[in-house]
Amino acid sequence: MKKIFRVFFLLFLPFALTACVTGPDEIVRPASQAESPGLAYPARARRLMEEGVVRLRVEVLASGNAGKVRLRQSSGSATLDAAAVEDVKKFKFNPARTKSGRTVSSWVDLPVKYVLAD
Repeated sequence: MKKIFRVFFLLFLPFALTACVTGPDEIVRPASQAESPGLAYPARARRLMEEGVVRLRVEVLASGNAGKVRLRQSSGSATLDAAAVEDVKKFKFNPARTKSGRTVSSWVDLPVKYVLAD
């Protein structure tokens, strides 16, 4: 019985400590999208009738600007993927805020959907 308890305690301890840690730098409001300039459908992708969803991982800086933009999942079209990465760099975001009210850098997942209208 002691051995089972020790294993459970050692596995549970990191989660318990993480749950107990709260402080002024804890993020209480995650980053969100504020403004996005209209996305232009890439001409090449339009000609080829390409559609898809590009999933990006975006670093939102404390200033609200996009920092690093990484491709998380391709749409299947290199043209759409490249256009999404470049366009998202122009977006404005509401940066994450801590408990103390400070703005901090954080990461968000952002899908960019390209659909041709009939």
